[in-house]
Amino acid sequence: MKRIIILARALAFAAVFGFAPVALVQAQNKGKKEISVKDLPKISSTSVLGNFSADFSGQNISSDFLTNHLGEWLGTGSDHSYRLLKQNKDELGIMHSVYEHYYKGVKVMDDVVLLHEKNGKLTYVNGEIITDINLSPRQQPTSQRIRSIIIADLKPLGKITISGIEEVITKVNNGRKAVLYHTSKVEALSMKPLQAFTYYIDNVTGTVVKKNSRVHDADTPSTSATYYKGNQSITVDSYNGQFRLMDNARNIHTRNGTNLDVDTVNGGIINVEEYINPVADYTDANTKPPVEVHWGMKNAYDYYMARHNRKSYDGNGAKIDNYYNFDFGGFTGGANAAALDTPLYGGIVCMLYGNGTLFGGLITLMNPVVGIDVAGHEYSHLIIGRNGLGGLNYQSESGAINESIADMMGTAIEFYSGGTPNWTIGEGIPVPPFFTSSYMRNMSDPNNVDPGPQPDTYNGTYWASTANPDANNDYGGVHTNSGVGNYWFYLLSQGGSGTNDIGNAFNVTGITIEKAEKIIYRALVNYMTPNTTYMDAYNFTKQAVTDLYGASSNEQQQNVKAWYAVGIGNGILATNETTRTQDQFRVYPNPVKDGVFTIENDKNNASAELYDVSGRLIKAAQKLSKGANKMNVNDVQKGIYLLKITSDGNPVSTKKVIVE
Repeated sequence: MKRIIILARALAFAAVFGFAPVALVQAQNKGKKEISVKDLPKISSTSVLGNFSADFSGQNISSDFLTNHLGEWLGTGSDHSYRLLKQNKDELGIMHSVYEHYYKGVKVMDDVVLLHEKNGKLTYVNGEIITDINLSPRQQPTSQRIRSIIIADLKPLGKITISGIEEVITKVNNGRKAVLYHTSKVEALSMKPLQAFTYYIDNVTGTVVKKNSRVHDADTPSTSATYYKGNQSITVDSYNGQFRLMDNARNIHTRNGTNLDVDTVNGGIINVEEYINPVADYTDANTKPPVEVHWGMKNAYDYYMARHNRKSYDGNGAKIDNYYNFDFGGFTGGANAAALDTPLYGGIVCMLYGNGTLFGGLITLMNPVVGIDVAGHEYSHLIIGRNGLGGLNYQSESGAINESIADMMGTAIEFYSGGTPNWTIGEGIPVPPFFTSSYMRNMSDPNNVDPGPQPDTYNGTYWASTANPDANNDYGGVHTNSGVGNYWFYLLSQGGSGTNDIGNAFNVTGITIEKAEKIIYRALVNYMTPNTTYMDAYNFTKQAVTDLYGASSNEQQQNVKAWYAVGIGNGILATNETTRTQDQFRVYPNPVKDGVFTIENDKNNASAELYDVSGRLIKAAQKLSKGANKMNVNDVQKGIYLLKITSDGNPVSTKKVIVE
């Protein structure tokens, strides 16, 4: 007889398990009709890393019933367990419960199950789960070996520090499926040059199977405060008869980071200097950049308090440390800003800002990389990492969404500040002849920027490959592909019309930035898991809009239209909406070099057509079986084409194909 896991619900970090026949797994709704696990909503998967969701709205199913039979619904056996991590009820009265996934007592990194309920009835369930695991515990490498592995990878110019070792199961996307490893999880930090990573080292081979950056770079500064916009109101404090950049009410401290380093004995940051002024008004030219940092962070703090009721980045009033004039090392020395967030030595959390010069001031690449958008962007990175669901991994699509949300919130902070806001980011920062644009990013037109034009369409023009993410390819294009999310946010806020890169004509009516920022923040803190994809972001913002404004509201209609404008979804708000998921089809190799490419398909009654960019049919409909299908393009000229997939006569998705 089939056995299932029964998870006892408790406000603790332990799970209690039992077993029962499937026939007995039943509950009753208000109408006394018995239900069973097989009657629960179908799980919709959106990635090979296990991202999933299920809509429980209108099902009248209690959260107790699901938690008691969570294992069977998810399809896991007795080696799997689920431990309640936390619960909280939000301002809308929706209870959010977070469960972590364990296999044979070992935590599966990034695997979480999120239950959302109102009045005891489930409304939505999502998360990440890998059900097919067959691993045995392995002895961990010694700390000395782990240190040597990390040194060989980092190649630091100075000392490094590493954390303790945690045993976890790690999942890695190899492009076709999730590969699982029994690993040692270790934090590592080097200040010269600045590098901070979470390492996952295979316990069998000693190889680094995955590493996540703890330094969130920002090449998207903005203009504000005293360096760019004149005098602004800031708060300083009295210090030995003089004044320093310290805001005690908000717990914000801005200091000189020229010689900043880490104390490996006592922990924390050392070798920092105060910006001291004899009077409360800072007017000297040399202090304008740090004053701007200080002012920008004040606005970032106030924005999150006023709009999202969040006190500091951790929600509990944590100290906010800023360091100006930090040298990031290498060619980009000083011309950058970053949020450093690592738990080493009790936690090092700070924001670092460069002066825009290279090689000790010999070359001016940019003006000082400071401003209200910089402060808002960096501060938001710290909040993203503390969304309570594991943050967003800084690579591939989840990394692009991480960067995009930081841009969205940085822009929202600029609008909140009461200045003269705009949708271009970093105007005044770039310096000719290195840059031809007067700004670093353009949320209203991501294609139009130098350097680094961004895509405004998913998998469209300028889309960067997300395969094999590492430092050499911007961790899978996190700063490039963020343009898709940025454009969605702009359209949802302001509206717009046109035709995107895959031929979709769109017309969006803006719902205001105030509503758009509430939607993305709610999606972030209630629904987004570590490996969230753009398709997941589409689903999670839909759920956030449903929570806030209703499933069939105008806000939802415009949200769906805005996602359609950037190449996701079909633009129709309906209960039978056709959605595109990552694992329903895949095209490779792309670009096509040898005249043949493969379409992997998971849909029934599917077919594929190939069009040129003018809309002319190049290859008539070819039926697709489930699995791998070959399409021959030997007779097609080199260029860019659009592959359109349909299933049961309905469009599923369109993908750009490059023939070389």
